[in-house]
Amino acid sequence: MRMKYIKTLPILLCLLTLSACQTITALRDDFENLSNRNFSTARVIKGESDVLLANPCPRVEIVDDLSSLSDFLDPKKPIKFKLISRVDLSSAESTCKLASKSAIIDLKLIFKGKLGEKGRKKSSDKPFFSYPFFVAVTDPSGKIMAKEIFAASLTYSTNENEHTYFEKLRQIIPIKSKAMARHYKVLIGFQVTPDQLEYNRAHMVSIADAIAAKAVATKAKVVKVIKKKQE
Repeated sequence: MRMKYIKTLPILLCLLTLSACQTITALRDDFENLSNRNFSTARVIKGESDVLLANPCPRVEIVDDLSSLSDFLDPKKPIKFKLISRVDLSSAESTCKLASKSAIIDLKLIFKGKLGEKGRKKSSDKPFFSYPFFVAVTDPSGKIMAKEIFAASLTYSTNENEHTYFEKLRQIIPIKSKAMARHYKVLIGFQVTPDQLEYNRAHMVSIADAIAAKAVATKAKVVKVIKKKQE
């Protein structure tokens, strides 16, 4: 499944208040950048009667501005040493099964949480957090067909300051035809407050950029090792 990261989200109000805005078509031109990188690959699921295609399938897109949620003691003063916790939607793996009038998308979402300095009141605490996130589906015209709210629940043990959580979901999308399937989208992100969104835009390094930077660093390290062996 082809997954993209939307770097800017002027459609936030559409997703948070679905009744107030039913289409994102007119807002697409406001996106500053759409990453063309592929972060996961669809696996073909075998079936008896359905025609299964790895491509084209509905695209899965993590909304970059909404890919992280940070909680501070004072939301108006997001200071590092007053961070309670942070969670990132780091990646999404997906499979796609196409039938004549539906697309079945199985998602595996990976959340990575981190406790801040204010995450515990005492060392023996085992903090528990439940972070709301949404999965929205848009049709070929850009209209939001459906939106569901879920929760990523993370519990930290006494000696744990980082935690990874996996969530598996299935989305069944009614489609006009198999040929039109690739024009549908699945958008994923956290339900954030205006303060949290502002913090993300001011401080967050996009996931796509972070992955690219890590890849460059890894390549540089490999080259360095090779050169050292050749000396």
